Order: sequence, then C-alpha cells, then structure tokens
Amino acid sequence: MSKREDVLYLTLIDFFLQMLFLVMIALLAYIYVERRHNAEAKQFHDLAKEYKVDSVQELIDRLQTLAPISNLEDAKKAQELIEENGGLKEVDAMISKFKEGQGKPPCVFETVNGLKKPKSIATFIATNSSITLTAWEPEFEVLANELNRTITAQQQWSLRGFSSAWQSTVVKHPNCRYTVTLYERSNLIAPRDHVQGIFYTRVRK
Repeated sequence: MSKREDVLYLTLIDFFLQMLFLVMIALLAYIYVERRHNAEAKQFHDLAKEYKVDSVQELIDRLQTLAPISNLEDAKKAQELIEENGGLKEVDAMISKFKEGQGKPPCVFETVNGLKKPKSIATFIATNSSITLTAWEPEFEVLANELNRTITAQQQWSLRGFSSAWQSTVVKHPNCRYTVTLYERSNLIAPRDHVQGIFYTRVRK
C-alpha cells in the first residue's frame, strides 16, 4: 500500500469515527428528550387523576381558565393556585361568579404587583355545629368595635349564633364585602354557607 493510500485510509477512518461520535451524541440527545417527555406526560396524567378528570386535555382546558398553559411548569403553578383557593370545585365556583360579573368590591385589600387583592382579616375553623375564631388582623378588630362585638382567641359560635353576631356587617358596609379565611373540619356545607352569607370566604381544608 502506497503512502498516499495510507493517508486516504486514515482519513476515511477518522471520518467514520467522527460520524460515529455525532450519531452517539444525537442518540443520547434523543434518549434525554424522550425520557423528559415521558416524565412530563406521567406528571400530567397524575394531575388529571388527582383532579378526577377523564383526560389530560380536559385537565389542561380546566387549568387554562386560570392562565395560559404551554408546559408542565405552568400546569404546576395553576395546580398550586387551585389548591391555595380551596380546590377545583371552589375555583370553578369563583370563576363562574367572576364571569357573571356578580359581587361587591372587597372592603380591605392589598396591592400586589399593581393589582388589588382582597385581604383576609380573620381566620375561622368550622365544624358541623360551630365556628371558631382563631386569628385576626387589626381590620377585624375595628369591624368588631363598630358592631359593638368583643372578640377573643378561640371564641366559638353556633352556626346560627355566628350569623346573628355578624349579620349587621353587611348592613354597616353595604357597598363592599370583608374577606375571611375558613378552615373546614366539616363534611357539611351549612357552616360554609353561614360564613359566606356575610363574608367573602377563602376555604381551606
């Protein structure tokens, strides 16, 4: 074999080695993308199962009522937003009310990123037969003073007693609604109804 043929042979070997290296890189990249896609698809299916919807597309359609969703990260943010606001049924109800254009402005709000956000002024725990005050903000104490109500930690009312104690709130402030947080320890909707009859309510489980 001549020297020229040797050089050509080595050049071909080098070329094939480089092609093999490129093919291996492409294969590894494909495996990485495929695994990532499968992992995201599994997490979408897990979210769909958690929210008891029939398909991933239905889950995305429902989450998109809150914000545009183009990837798994957006879906996770929408899921967190749903959980922070009492679950899917509670969010569906809030969206329905928003679309209907019903409701009065909040009496107390915070400004977050230039937007007015209702501020919760008190926290309650609801059972089947009682509603208990566990914490409050200064605005709730001001409201209590306006209504000649004394408030104490762990103060408890029956369901009807709660309505009687705070019903005058809507008379005193007819053009707005105060917002409170309600932790439900009940399998009934009656406790929530008594609170929502007076306050905008952020429901927590």
